Amino acid sequence: MELTEDAFRALARSSPWRWSTLHFFRRGGEEATVEAWVRRPGWLRVVAADGSEQVVTGLPYARSFVSTDPDFVAPVTRPPQDVAPALRDDGLVEVRPDEWAIDYDDPMYENFRWVAMLDPVELSDGVRLWGLREDELFGRPVWRSMMVAVDGYEPRCGCCPLLWGEISERDEAEAGGPVWGPGTAYPEAYDVALDVATGVVVSLRPVGGERAQDWFEVEIID
Repeated sequence: MELTEDAFRALARSSPWRWSTLHFFRRGGEEATVEAWVRRPGWLRVVAADGSEQVVTGLPYARSFVSTDPDFVAPVTRPPQDVAPALRDDGLVEVRPDEWAIDYDDPMYENFRWVAMLDPVELSDGVRLWGLREDELFGRPVWRSMMVAVDGYEPRCGCCPLLWGEISERDEAEAGGPVWGPGTAYPEAYDVALDVATGVVVSLRPVGGERAQDWFEVEIID
């Protein structure tokens, strides 16, 4: 695959179809390093540095259906892996299926940033990219880009976006959420790396701003 802006965006929307199991270490600025295993759909095991273990099953939300019809049968949802997306010539996803009955997402650990890290579709649109380059991280090929959110950015969750900044805070305020307030020093940009094989965000680092500690790195083992 050739690295272009369109290809980077396509890789960011391709994760649900590029892997089914993942074993990795995740470390961050103020976060304790954890070891994790993910099995799609809907299973996660996390082991913290102190040896404590957490197993999560299911998706980070629940659906309910209400009907006055006594013969109503709740519709069956399905994971994206059971649906064939429109692909580009290089095998990356051109268009993700948007049927309401498709259950995107993986189990959540701590917050929705974890979910977006594993499936960073929010980086495929509503972002400006520059400085694209090929690189390696922990011996694996990655695609890197500088990026900032612009109008149209839609994070998995407004309170914990991958690209926290003026755009995400503006939209969160308009939705009635808390904001940092005037005078906040937002990052100038983010340096982001996607693992080429899986589409997972394996490095995210803010450039400038008052949350320099708000970075993470993922070492994929298998």
